[in-house]
Amino acid sequence: MTSQPASAARGPSDAASAEPDGISALIARVLNQLAIGAWLPGAILVVGLLLLDQFRTRQSLSLTGAAGVVAANWLPLLILAVPVLVIATLLTQAFAFEAIRTLEGYWRRRGPSAWLRTSCIKAQLRRKARLTARRQKALLVAFADARPGLLKKEHGLVVLALEADITHDPRPTGMTPEQEARADSINWRRRVAAWHEAAIARLERDLLEYPTDPRVMPTRLGNVLRATEDRLSHAAGDLEGFALRRRDTVSPRIALQHDQYRTRLDMYCTLVFVVLVLVAATPLMLADLGLRDVLIVVVALAALAYASNGAAISSARGYCTILRQLDADPRSAS
Repeated sequence: MTSQPASAARGPSDAASAEPDGISALIARVLNQLAIGAWLPGAILVVGLLLLDQFRTRQSLSLTGAAGVVAANWLPLLILAVPVLVIATLLTQAFAFEAIRTLEGYWRRRGPSAWLRTSCIKAQLRRKARLTARRQKALLVAFADARPGLLKKEHGLVVLALEADITHDPRPTGMTPEQEARADSINWRRRVAAWHEAAIARLERDLLEYPTDPRVMPTRLGNVLRATEDRLSHAAGDLEGFALRRRDTVSPRIALQHDQYRTRLDMYCTLVFVVLVLVAATPLMLADLGLRDVLIVVVALAALAYASNGAAISSARGYCTILRQLDADPRSAS
């Protein structure tokens, strides 16, 4: 006699307990779909709009007065805030991926956005060229500091060859093969002062955040992610697919760190646009307060948006470190 499936053997009460129904189950399923990183942007959107409404109602930018209203009406505000917060979180989470893509510089191909993209790419290329020039200048300053010590131990032609390598000029003629090999083997930067090496290392780190010139993106965030993408051995131009394919094949620690940094990246990128929404809402909601008060709020929110963009770039650096670990982990090799 064949045995019945476990699902068929359970009674109605067992099935009901296994799959709860009703409002509580719906709420649980909705909350389960919300990412941790979406709560903060959603909360800031709700709180920001609430503060703007209180400023308009009280005709003042007094945080104390707004806090007093909240303290006096905390229960109805709490009952209203919970569903509003969930809705706001759902909205911000829905646009998290597009927020990242927009801050990376994936804009529409035609129209004003295309002109803006071209201008921003040219600006990023100019910044990369300035960093390259500053790095060469820092190398020359450091080499000048190390030159006296090098001349005491090395042949003059070897020292001249080292300097030519910095300036990308031809090495001096008349060098013997032994001198060529010696110039190739010397790490003269170990002999420079710590402050010179720190300046060079910082410039080199900034340059590593740029891809090759034809692949430069219009934003710093886009360049940080693309530079890493181009240096991965197994990405094949698909960074998102690479992360999804590799995540379940690496150690639990690396997988956890991947999720943490990706959550931070989503959160801060979304927060940039949440704050920009508040910036756009400020003149509309505070038009009666006067230009000075409107400017104070707009400048404060713009500073928060700028800080959020900086936090997104920092999170992207950590995320890229994890992507390199995913790429190098032997357990993830296909």
